Amino acid sequence: MFADPYDDLAREVDSQLALLRPQAQSYILSLTSPSPSTGPSPATPTVDNLALTIEELELTIQDLRDSVNAVEASPEQFGLSLQQVTERRGFVDAKEAEIGRIRTQIDDASKSGYSHPEFTSVQIDDEGLKQGGMRSDYDMEMEREHQALLIRDQDEQLDSVLNTVQNLREQAQVMGSELQEHVEMLEDLDEHVDRTQNKIDLGMNRVRWILKKNQERASNWCIGILTVVLFFLLLVVLFA
Repeated sequence: MFADPYDDLAREVDSQLALLRPQAQSYILSLTSPSPSTGPSPATPTVDNLALTIEELELTIQDLRDSVNAVEASPEQFGLSLQQVTERRGFVDAKEAEIGRIRTQIDDASKSGYSHPEFTSVQIDDEGLKQGGMRSDYDMEMEREHQALLIRDQDEQLDSVLNTVQNLREQAQVMGSELQEHVEMLEDLDEHVDRTQNKIDLGMNRVRWILKKNQERASNWCIGILTVVLFFLLLVVLFA
């Protein structure tokens, strides 16, 4: 089963149109203003920049139309009804027509300049270019649907971030508990080492005491034996 890219492409089209509308309005007003002092400013987009933006939008619209064509043959494979496919095609047609009107008004304004003051912001507003300055109920409903999709995606991303933070917090708590256990084990090991060292020191002291006593006893025995030997020698000398 192929993935359905319609929602991502539709959001991209809305995002690009949201940037194009005020830029087109600024450019047209800079050319159609009745005041000579109100000409293009450094902040006003150039016609080349607008043309490039429109070309990118038209490519995205073509990708969006291709996605609709792909699901139109077997909409049930993508979990869609024929009504939903029809609505998608209507959305694509409406956006394509809006882009065409923006391109036409930019071209007319570029050619006519200040001699056609009828090009005003009434024709290009932040809701899109529609006949009579009003958007159809269908287009507004599609806009609300895409806004709801954006909000739902943001909520899902926030939930994913929250779950990730909670998992990291749990892992940190587990690591903290393990580190505390290791610290306690090291403290116990230090105590055992200290007690063992004390026992070794005590044993060495006893060994040194015993060696010292043995040395003293051996010296005493040697002195006693020498005294007896000298005594016998003295007797031998006296009575010889």
